[in-house]
Amino acid sequence: MDKLHQALRRHFGYSSFKKGQETIMKSVLEGRDTVAMLPTGGGKSLCYQLPGFLTDGTVLIVSPLLSLMEDQVQQLKMRGEKRTAAYNSVLTYQERDYILKQLHRLKFLYISPEALQSEQIIKRLQTIKVSLFVVDEAHCISQWGHDFRPDYSKLGEIKALLGNPPTLALTATATEATLKDISQMLGLAEASYFIYSVDRPNIALHIENLRDTAAKTERLIELVRKLQGPGLVYCPTRKWTEELAERLTEETRLRTGFYHGGMESGDRMLIQQQFIRNQLDAVCCTNAFGMGVDKPDVRYVIHFNLPQTAEAYMQEIGRAGRDGQQSISILLKAPGDEGIQEQLIQTEALSQHDIDFLYEKLADVKDERALRDILQQSGLSETQARHFVHLYLKVHHLGDDGRELIYREMDSRKHLKLKKMAGFASITESEGCFRRGLLAYFNEELKPRKNSGAACCTYCGLDLDAYETKGDRPFMNELTAWEEELDAIFAAGRDRLC
Repeated sequence: MDKLHQALRRHFGYSSFKKGQETIMKSVLEGRDTVAMLPTGGGKSLCYQLPGFLTDGTVLIVSPLLSLMEDQVQQLKMRGEKRTAAYNSVLTYQERDYILKQLHRLKFLYISPEALQSEQIIKRLQTIKVSLFVVDEAHCISQWGHDFRPDYSKLGEIKALLGNPPTLALTATATEATLKDISQMLGLAEASYFIYSVDRPNIALHIENLRDTAAKTERLIELVRKLQGPGLVYCPTRKWTEELAERLTEETRLRTGFYHGGMESGDRMLIQQQFIRNQLDAVCCTNAFGMGVDKPDVRYVIHFNLPQTAEAYMQEIGRAGRDGQQSISILLKAPGDEGIQEQLIQTEALSQHDIDFLYEKLADVKDERALRDILQQSGLSETQARHFVHLYLKVHHLGDDGRELIYREMDSRKHLKLKKMAGFASITESEGCFRRGLLAYFNEELKPRKNSGAACCTYCGLDLDAYETKGDRPFMNELTAWEEELDAIFAAGRDRLC
């Protein structure tokens, strides 16, 4: 047994690697910059955690979601690795200060791209050895990605300030253009690429066309009542998550929660933990839910509306079947669905009048945080504010020319989103194999399916009965009082700093 397999068994109790993991780790351990794409559920976190145990110094992991960071930290703690922490907005000033003072003792530090902009943090990181710089969900760094985060675009500069440590960029869904953008933005001129299929053969892909939204709602109720759970229902808006969760609770008598970005962080953490602990049969959620949920036995993912992009769709259905068991993705469609997503995209974009107004309002403000606060007070969402400030700081010195550049950039991004949305809609409308069309979008060909028992998609003879509950539903754990749940969650957070 070689050193890598011995470490795998010793630290994680596994006897073998998933596809791609060993090759990626060997590249990392050889000190090479590495860009890797593994399907959702493919074990990306192990690709930096195991090398971290085999190298000196601190592994710095840039992660986009609080829930994702907290989940990874808790898992490492449960495996006995106490030298790990997440630096985020939930911590008190005293807790953040404690982490900074203990940096030299940490093996793994998770941090958001926004927190990493702090000059104080960068100066402290410059005093320690960063053995590996990890960018998780690396598609966020790219303007072509489906979840562009402006602060990700600064990671190349920060990496240079830290002495250009070996870098590992990880994603589950990226087109060729996105992968090129990731490498360019991070300054990975000689990176090794390990690109594996986005396909999840154990997830059957089903599409249903219904006459209207009311019919979709009735069909959703029927499906949740019949399907073997637990499951996720992705909704286009925050309002829909709450309304559908209420309908499902009333009409199926199953325990259903809702989750969206407008909830308090404690409430979001509560729903997430209840779902992970088998205290909820289903969660109605926006795309804010998923990345931090390490739950292997999700049996179905239902989309109540057309997702905006093929990348987003593949990310979201990838929450199902992480244990390798047969699971199903169901997309409910009705006339007008594209209009809902188009309206969301148009609403997110700013008009030229909006940009003129905001440009004048920010004229005498220099501090980045103050800029964001002003924009959010003016009615912009956090995402809109971050994107506007990202552009404004690059071009405001150009005066009116800078204003015009912002307008062109935002208009271009809007049209890119509309184009991606139309492209995914076209894939769902094809009468051929749905899986084949999805893979073609990622420049992949559908390979012969070795497991004859695994269903493909609606157009390849999918039988929904195979995914329905047979006999009694699986036992769900008791739903404890929310005060007890939150206390347990935050107690775990406090233990993290001990």
